[in-house]
Amino acid sequence: MNMKLVRRIVVASVFCCCYTLGQAHASESSLPRVSSAYAQTKYPIVLVHGLTGTSKYFGLLDYWWQIPGDLRANGATVYVANVAAFNSNEQSGEELLKQIGSVLAATGAAKVNLIGHSQGGTTSRYAAAVKPQWVASVTTIGTPHAGTVVADMVNDIVNMTPQALKNLVVDGSSLFGSLVSLFAGNLQSQDPLAALHALTTVGAADFNRRYPSAGLPASCSSQSGAVSEVRSGNTQLLYSWTGNQPFTNFLDVGDSMMLVGSAIIKGAGGGANDGTVSVCSARFGRELGGYGWNHLDGANQLFGLRGLFSADPVVTIRTQANRLKTAGL
Repeated sequence: MNMKLVRRIVVASVFCCCYTLGQAHASESSLPRVSSAYAQTKYPIVLVHGLTGTSKYFGLLDYWWQIPGDLRANGATVYVANVAAFNSNEQSGEELLKQIGSVLAATGAAKVNLIGHSQGGTTSRYAAAVKPQWVASVTTIGTPHAGTVVADMVNDIVNMTPQALKNLVVDGSSLFGSLVSLFAGNLQSQDPLAALHALTTVGAADFNRRYPSAGLPASCSSQSGAVSEVRSGNTQLLYSWTGNQPFTNFLDVGDSMMLVGSAIIKGAGGGANDGTVSVCSARFGRELGGYGWNHLDGANQLFGLRGLFSADPVVTIRTQANRLKTAGL
């Protein structure tokens, strides 16, 4: 290969990487302010993170990269939940309910719109099932509603691991989860094994049995479930979307893990996926599309790196806020 061409590629790659890292340290206040009412929903929006997540990592890095600021710039009232990084849907859902109660008290609103990424979607479903009068809509992004075979494989490995090593991994995960929640100002108890079980196909099936939803499709071939459901006289609108490309940007360090996850899913006959969750498992309610994203891209991670011509997650969520506004929510 021509060495001049190689040097140009290297220089361009370093420039892109440095630019991205520079953007990572930019505050949301530096984002362009649209000053519109495009995303001004009737009810506040609560963003709910997934496994290993928090509202802001160590006070520096937003889980929902640039998304809350953009929504606020377009008129939305936005809160970012901070539930356990590692716990069951039920325990995380109970903590989410406490935070929703605080949002309602602070704003005087009657309900909220929940938008959950990954396990944040099932956490949101739990809250919607337990307190339907508090939830106007549930939108899930890359959520393993039917579980994921990646979690199945990890669970099998954990079960074969010597107890001493298993305890070390569990304690390390719990420590990490406690630290990130402490930095976010809301220390949470952690249960990595319960979180792992919730993401397995068996755990998801059990959760769906105990907390059924009309939004769940009967099968992959049925494409999507009901677009709304009524719980105790309260109508909730249901939406979902997901990614379908495990590798999207060679500068993103998370993409290599997504390739491994995708191989596991395809090896088990799971078909198209985002590197962690199959498209089939992510279907819920009104399916709004499959994007050229991997699992991390759904929350605009890491630092907004994604495929060159893929949809912008920030715009996608802003558009969803407008959709909720148009629906009177």
